[in-house]
Amino acid sequence: MNTMKKLLSAIAIIGMPFAQEANPVCSTCTVMAVSGEMSTDVMFSDTVSFTSPYTGLSLSGEGWQLSSRLTEGSMVVEEAYYTLDANFASLTLGKQRVPFGLANAWHRPSQNPFASEPSAQTYAEGIGVTVEMMGVGVEAHYGDEKAYSARLSYGVLDHSVGLSTNSDDGMLVDASGDLFGMMTSYLQYDLSEETSGDFWYRAVIAPEFTKGISALVGYSSVGDETETMYGIGYQYGGASLRSELSADGDVQVRISYSF
Repeated sequence: MNTMKKLLSAIAIIGMPFAQEANPVCSTCTVMAVSGEMSTDVMFSDTVSFTSPYTGLSLSGEGWQLSSRLTEGSMVVEEAYYTLDANFASLTLGKQRVPFGLANAWHRPSQNPFASEPSAQTYAEGIGVTVEMMGVGVEAHYGDEKAYSARLSYGVLDHSVGLSTNSDDGMLVDASGDLFGMMTSYLQYDLSEETSGDFWYRAVIAPEFTKGISALVGYSSVGDETETMYGIGYQYGGASLRSELSADGDVQVRISYSF
């Protein structure tokens, strides 16, 4: 398994110079898209500290995806899968995101409008099935050692509500949506027996007239601890700058670039 992961990582790096954009003249040509992103965090507290939370590269083509990230000096494969689409259903084989809670890959700067990460995503090898019809969506994943997870969702008017469960007796309710193109909100509430009642909420307020400037608001409750977050973000093309102020007065700034 380690040999396969190293091989996939090598392909991701070596294949980058050969990537090309779609050719409208040649319909039979193989097309491979390349995307990447990197970010740096600066934390202002009693001291100033720097971290590099994410550096990643993704290769994709018709039905397949290969994503890797740099961790402690080595490339680690996050995703390596192939998807078969059939109208309203799809079957995914390989290492993929496990459907549990909101689908945002919060650790990737291109998919996270905040500086911090409200929750983590799990990636595992196995078989995934997705079915969508009339606003109702079903996602399921079955992996090694009989591990499974599933999410049932319903979407209407740019909003979605989901219920997730997994083989570890976990259960989540999530909701997300867009309000008049001005505010995007995210909510995740834990119904698991051991962590029941834990939740977090995030909102991005970004009217069109602000020209890439957004206000960030968040609140979380985990056990007996609660936390309120405020911030400001700015997006220009593939570059972004996000800052968050915690209740303790600490400031976290994330600088990222996606291509």
